[in-house]
Amino acid sequence: MNAREQLDAHGVEATPRRLAVLEGLAAFPHAPTAPELLEEVRKTVHLDKVTLYRTLDLLVEAGIVGRHPGGDGLLRYCLVHEETRPFHAHFYCTRCRRMSCLPATSTIPPRPEGLAEGMTAERVEVRFDGICNHCGDAPSPGSDSPSGSTTPARRPDTHGAPRP
Repeated sequence: MNAREQLDAHGVEATPRRLAVLEGLAAFPHAPTAPELLEEVRKTVHLDKVTLYRTLDLLVEAGIVGRHPGGDGLLRYCLVHEETRPFHAHFYCTRCRRMSCLPATSTIPPRPEGLAEGMTAERVEVRFDGICNHCGDAPSPGSDSPSGSTTPARRPDTHGAPRP
């Protein structure tokens, strides 16, 4: 389904900026932060930060876009596809700080023990934190140091994702 069809299916007017935001999200192989997305969208339309956040809020409320916290406290955004409803998990790399959507699961996680009678879970957020396969292939920062420190050092991003 293209961006216009997604908006139409959710009863959201297909403005040029909304279309650009959805198309910008689709251009990423990972779940980008708002600043990453803004940089991508500005390649096609003029958009300020406030308009981007308002547009993202609208798209999240409409169920077209998902908003997910990364391990660094920054929010990431991804398209919500019918095959990932109502649940999909994410993987956050603690080295490069990239968050990826994991393949959709066909089952919703089981009802957690201890959820009181009458309580209904409406949303589940699952994020795995660790080292992605790309960063895992590279030598660990500081691994050749005599101190043997296991604290990840900051290193240039090899994926093109902006560094904070």
